[in-house]
This record gives sequence, C-alpha cells and structure tokens, in this order.
Amino acid sequence: TVLFFSGGKDSLLALRRLAAAGRDVVLLTTFDAGERRVAHQDVGIDDIVKQATHLGLPLLGCPLHRSSGRAYVDHVAAALALVGAPVRSLAFGALHLDHIRGWREDALAHLGFDLEFPLWHADYGELAADLAASRVPCVVSAVTVDAPVVVGAAYSADVAAACAAAGLDAFGERGEFHTLARVWDVPRHTALGVHPKIACAPKFSF
Repeated sequence: TVLFFSGGKDSLLALRRLAAAGRDVVLLTTFDAGERRVAHQDVGIDDIVKQATHLGLPLLGCPLHRSSGRAYVDHVAAALALVGAPVRSLAFGALHLDHIRGWREDALAHLGFDLEFPLWHADYGELAADLAASRVPCVVSAVTVDAPVVVGAAYSADVAAACAAAGLDAFGERGEFHTLARVWDVPRHTALGVHPKIACAPKFSF
C-alpha cells in the first residue's frame, strides 16, 4: 500500500491503521522541488526523510517542478512506477471532506489502483485516543486562518478544544492548520503501534 504522506498527525494515524492491518507500506511524499517543502503543511523534505528513516519504511519522494509543464498526476504516476513491488492500493489520510476525496478519486482513477481512506468518517475521539497512544509529539507547522494556535505549538486536546470552540475543525481538516509528527521522539514500534520485533529496512528514492 502506498500511503500519501505529508508528515503530519493525520498521515501518522492513517499509517498506524495500515500497520495494525499488517500492510506493507511505502510512503509517498509530494513536495515543491525548488523549496524542498511539502506544500500547505510547510514541512521540509528533510523532516520527511527523518521520519521515514526512524520508522524504517521505504520512502518515495515526488518532486513537483513548477516549470516542467507536467500535471500533478503525471508526477505521481512516474513516482509510483519506481515502487519495486506490485502496488495493492493508494491510501490517504482524509477525514471527512467529500470534495477532497472526490478529487483524488477522479484524478487518480485512471492509474488503475484501488484507493483507500482508512480514517474516513472516523470518530474524532477515537483518533485523539490513538494519537495519544502513539506518544508522538505533533507540533503545528503552519496556520492559515485566525486560530487559537501558533506555529511551533504542540497539538493537544486543549488546542483541539479551543479550535472547535472557535468554530474550526479540531483536527484542522479544512486546512486551518497543519502539523509535523515528531516520530523520532519515541520508539519506532510505539509510533507505529506494532510489536517491537517487527522491522523493515528503509529504502529511499529521490
């Protein structure tokens, strides 16, 4: 399963669900080739590499070149062609936005892979509990609206409650804010929610 991985808490939660199901996962991260940052999330690609290295998971970096004239889907298709094993499905960390899911289904359908949304319509309380179980600190990497949270702050139950009270999505699902999951601050098996003896040699393609 190729998981589209932005480096934030939702990506981590989707990864934990796939790991719990015993999936072999490859991470795929699209990023601006010039700035070497994940768009919107404002997460540097070096942090994504650090995450994958710590988690022991294969990572495909998919640089998006603004001047290439190639469409986003063409870049993704080229990246997927580098996976050294049959791809079962493409997975995404979307929670409940129909137009985002619909866009992905329309844009990627012709690639011929099943699309999965392991967090789709998941209960926020359950997601918060799973994030707490991971023990992974998540820090705010970008804020796009007037919100009771600032870049660099730790995402917490208090932050989620304050955002909800302000009429925002508690998980920032509508793009109100984004996070970076500092998986390297806890043991790999804790971050993934797997048995400590499970291991995977990392591979990288950039």
